[in-house]
Amino acid sequence: MAKKIEDLPKLTLVIPIKQPSDKPKNKQYRTFTPTCGMCGRDAEYEVYDTLQPHCERHMLEAMDSKIKPFVRPLGGFDDAS
Repeated sequence: MAKKIEDLPKLTLVIPIKQPSDKPKNKQYRTFTPTCGMCGRDAEYEVYDTLQPHCERHMLEAMDSKIKPFVRPLGGFDDAS
């Protein structure tokens, strides 16, 4: 970091270069698998009004609370057709 204006020409310009990845380039589609917000396992249910993804264990834990949350299987019908 330059402390004086005279030090600015002495600084070296650094340009970060992203290294090419070793992943195959022929994969056209990227699959998205929602994970549980509590433990990171694959989610199976949407819980609460905000539709948080949860696994079965954490969905049952939420159902044991005094206030029963909204629960539905993942991948509901949100389209208007």
